[in-house]
Amino acid sequence: MEYKELDPKEKEKKSEENNIISSEKVNMNHQPEFDYLKAFLIFLMINDHLYDSYSTGNYYVYKIMEFVIFVLGAGGFMLAMGVGMKYTRHHEPKDYIERAIILLTQGQLFYIVRDGLPNLIAYWASGNKMFISRAMLVFQTDILTFSGITFIFLALMKKINVSDINIFLISIILNIVSLYLFNTFEPPSNYLLSQFLGNFIITDAESFFPFFNYFTFVAFGYWLGGILQRITNKDKFYNLVLIVCLPFQTIYYIFRKHYDFPGFPKYFTYLHYCIYPFPDSFASCICNVTALAIFFKIDKMLKGKTPGFITHCGKRLNEYYIISSLFILNLKTILTIAKGEDFLSKMTSPHIFSIVIIIFSRIIIEINDKYIHFAITTLKKPLRNYIFVLIWIATIIILIYTYPKVESHATVWNDYLKNGHNININYYK
Repeated sequence: MEYKELDPKEKEKKSEENNIISSEKVNMNHQPEFDYLKAFLIFLMINDHLYDSYSTGNYYVYKIMEFVIFVLGAGGFMLAMGVGMKYTRHHEPKDYIERAIILLTQGQLFYIVRDGLPNLIAYWASGNKMFISRAMLVFQTDILTFSGITFIFLALMKKINVSDINIFLISIILNIVSLYLFNTFEPPSNYLLSQFLGNFIITDAESFFPFFNYFTFVAFGYWLGGILQRITNKDKFYNLVLIVCLPFQTIYYIFRKHYDFPGFPKYFTYLHYCIYPFPDSFASCICNVTALAIFFKIDKMLKGKTPGFITHCGKRLNEYYIISSLFILNLKTILTIAKGEDFLSKMTSPHIFSIVIIIFSRIIIEINDKYIHFAITTLKKPLRNYIFVLIWIATIIILIYTYPKVESHATVWNDYLKNGHNININYYK
């Protein structure tokens, strides 16, 4: 039988069919596995907030959940955000800057309603200065503030045409710099200055998500999003993910559990969660990609018929976060006024209560969509500009009122959460 060589065009076509990754963008549709991941993380997040606020439920179930939150958690949300930034239709630097302004202002409105006003009212009603300290949390670094800073940074990266892989490498450098500063830099004694720096590095202020430390997750997601856009066969791609990532993460976490890295914060502490050194954040990224592979397989078993509730969680992540947090923390403030700081909750099934809160959040979102139509993100200019300015003015007024009255600043390091995780930041230095 005579062998007939394929012409160059046929060879190229055959090669493209065998490759998992194409040279062109071929996978630009919605990625449902990210909706599953976000919905799962919302459930974990609400559980975590309930445990932190009320210290309830089965201890062993909590320890398992705590581990899953540590390896997926906020990093999973941020990784998904990075991928989403690749898939968004509005991806010019000016679009990123506008999105940043919205997120930063939305965050301030959230902090006013969650921390500022409720604790000021509690202070005026009780005279307890613990509440005035918590009202100062109107100035803090939570995930919405982190997201706003991230959009600004990525707008700069896009403006100067930095490649995806180089953005990821820069994120590693920032993470290493932050760890070095943590071990060598003495935070300023002025709380406001320390809190401002806490937007970027670890200080002794209230900063769960410093940009230098957590940008790794977004940068990895941004890089991953660019890869996913060129995936020709997602089934083969996620099979490869499971083959490579499952053994890696298993070995890594067994090692990490039994050995401390020199200069790193102790594993499974709030400090570790805030600083997230690069090896741990990279391992967490791998775990999130593994979770995506599993959720892809689940969606495939369902023949692509993603449950509507899962899709809704994926699209309305910020609303679920804001509504659930407002409900949990404002209820805690009310109960603290009524029963005192050391009240014991009667809640014994926080996991069931988490489902109730998710359903409650969905109902609030639906009511708002149908009847109220409140969303500062969709307000028309110039009304939106006026409201944004008012939100920042209200923030400044609360700071001016509370700061002179504060005797002890409420931060995660001095156990203001009252969850038994009392931490001395200097202990780890």
